[in-house]
Amino acid sequence: MNRTYAFPPQAGPPVVLGVDLTIAKHEGLRRSLQSAFGVSTRAINLRIDPGMDLIFLCETTLPSSLPCLSAIRHANVTAVRLRDARLVWTPDSEHPIGRGTPTLGALESGSCFLMANNRKVLIASFSPRLVHPTHVEMEKQEQLNLLEFLRADTFTLEVSGTNRRRLTRPLNFSVLLSFEVQVAPGASA
Repeated sequence: MNRTYAFPPQAGPPVVLGVDLTIAKHEGLRRSLQSAFGVSTRAINLRIDPGMDLIFLCETTLPSSLPCLSAIRHANVTAVRLRDARLVWTPDSEHPIGRGTPTLGALESGSCFLMANNRKVLIASFSPRLVHPTHVEMEKQEQLNLLEFLRADTFTLEVSGTNRRRLTRPLNFSVLLSFEVQVAPGASA
């Protein structure tokens, strides 16, 4: 009697992607629109919610050829799923924490997206309860297979959301994403 067994894909070691991002200092949405489109201040004030001044967006486009992603380029890799995601801020020795120093505590909420091949997916998000001055542990969203995003020639990582307050200086931080790599049975990553 012949029997066939189905084995689940094997998990390889985690892949960690670290990216430095900057949220530019607050310039004021009304001022930006006025200079970009020549719209009068009165017209802008009538149409824009004051809370929109506290929206941030930062993104960077990365090549899939990054050395840290080499493990996912093997033909036997069947899936790449987000394991954990966090934001990390390291104090600058020239600007210690104090009045006017932006930390991650300036953020209210946010989302992390991956974009490639004209598709955009939400991979993680955070709310006020997850925000600390030096780190933010984001919550994973759907457990999507991100292989096609990370294997595209280039992909974009975006972090966007809302601030608690206006920034007087740029906020530099790192996004650390850890991925679980699954390989076909009997293969190794």
